[in-house]
Amino acid sequence: MRATAVAVFAAAVAAFVPLAAGAVESIPFTMRDGAIAVQGSIDGTPAVPMFVDLGAGVDVLSSNVGRRYVVVKGKYVSLRLTGERVDLPIGTVNSFTIGGVAIDAPNIGIWGGLDATGVDGLVSATAFRDIATTFDYVNRKIVIEDAETFPDRKRVALRVPVMLQDDFGISLGVFARFDFGGGKTGLCEIDTGSAGITIDYSLAASLGVDLKDPRYARTPSPTGDRVRAQVVSVALAGQPQTAIPRPAVTFGNLIYDCTVGNDFWANRAFTLDLPERAIYVALPS
Repeated sequence: MRATAVAVFAAAVAAFVPLAAGAVESIPFTMRDGAIAVQGSIDGTPAVPMFVDLGAGVDVLSSNVGRRYVVVKGKYVSLRLTGERVDLPIGTVNSFTIGGVAIDAPNIGIWGGLDATGVDGLVSATAFRDIATTFDYVNRKIVIEDAETFPDRKRVALRVPVMLQDDFGISLGVFARFDFGGGKTGLCEIDTGSAGITIDYSLAASLGVDLKDPRYARTPSPTGDRVRAQVVSVALAGQPQTAIPRPAVTFGNLIYDCTVGNDFWANRAFTLDLPERAIYVALPS
């Protein structure tokens, strides 16, 4: 990129206002256990704690809430990140809101894995399938964009292509290619339900990490020890401006190359544009 273009781009990024005036609706969130936490309501009932988890695949409710409000119409079989099979009774509800904003939820599962966690629901990427939505980590808000605000977002942000894993219109995963330095990349799921970056064991050696090195911290798990180590950097592929140098990551046994959680987006904002298979990333000014 020529120097003039760089200067123009830098000026545009500096002018970025994380919450553009005129956005249709916004949903406040907090960070809890590294995840995006909101208040959600089913069929107009009192709000309960939920996570907005783009890595969940499908919207789910705890057994306590789901059995009261979901009209079950069938079953959906899903895989957790580490490969465990999950059988979900799945159906519909009359209405689903988060932060007082109605979201699209044509299929909702009931999952006992949420019971006793203090979280009664996971809102997946399916809720944002057809709308442009900004995850603003600076102001801790999810912003539903409109025809005026969305073009403003795009003008001052980095466009990154994404790939979608769409299973029968029920489950939806969002993936982007990330660069780990030294020419090594991985196709990573964007996971707002967790904090850190997790990389599959199979990529460790190519990233210069010896998983048997006793100096690395280890955490036992049902699918093998999770190993904490550093890699050269993590950035969105083709966007070196997004690089985080020498981040600590976790190596584990995954069904994907990697997942990238909320720590990567700290002090940034990104906008999902799933109909156009893209996200727009705004850097801090």
